[in-house]
Amino acid sequence: MRIVIYGCGENGFQAFHCLRHDTNIEILGFLDDNSAKHGKEYLGLPVLGDLNAIPKLIREAGVQGGIVGIGHNHTRGRMTARLREAGLELVRAIHPQVMVNSPERIGLGGIFEMGAAIHAGATIGDGVFMGTSAIVAHHCVIGDFTILSGGASFGGGVRVGSYTLIGVGASIHPHIAIGSNVIVGVGAAVVKDVPDNVVVAGVPARIIRTLDPDAT
Repeated sequence: MRIVIYGCGENGFQAFHCLRHDTNIEILGFLDDNSAKHGKEYLGLPVLGDLNAIPKLIREAGVQGGIVGIGHNHTRGRMTARLREAGLELVRAIHPQVMVNSPERIGLGGIFEMGAAIHAGATIGDGVFMGTSAIVAHHCVIGDFTILSGGASFGGGVRVGSYTLIGVGASIHPHIAIGSNVIVGVGAAVVKDVPDNVVVAGVPARIIRTLDPDAT
């Protein structure tokens, strides 16, 4: 399949380095909103334009699929919807050294870095970013467009909402529920349920502030 990666930043870089191992994928280039990058190269591939370039790429270059490499959860969600609306099939960027033990579902449009592990019975939503050595245990459910940063560890049966950020090295106790639009701080230990639209941090994790659900 011929694809494009949307975003010439850190997450686009990570998507590229996961997808380059996939022999079923041909990455034709990148898309980006920054017009100063258009016509240049990123990671040795051309920056082909912005979303407006997609119809021509489908028609003239045979592009079929794409993935959004943008770190901000809500922006990644919006741009993923626009790729779909433009007629592209979403792909998954899964590094060959990701360990997958028969999950119920891995959604489309996600990026899964080297060393991540997904245990049996887990369900992963669309557009999820899973960093190096993050571990999702059995029967966890991870919502759409959520980031599980490197080294984050989830006990069995954890439920995480959409558009949530789990910080580097955070630990989540089994059967905990974490809401949507939540930030869990670096190294936090979450031992009780977390509502929507808050920031939690510390050991054990406590709410340190609320977030505006409309400021996305």
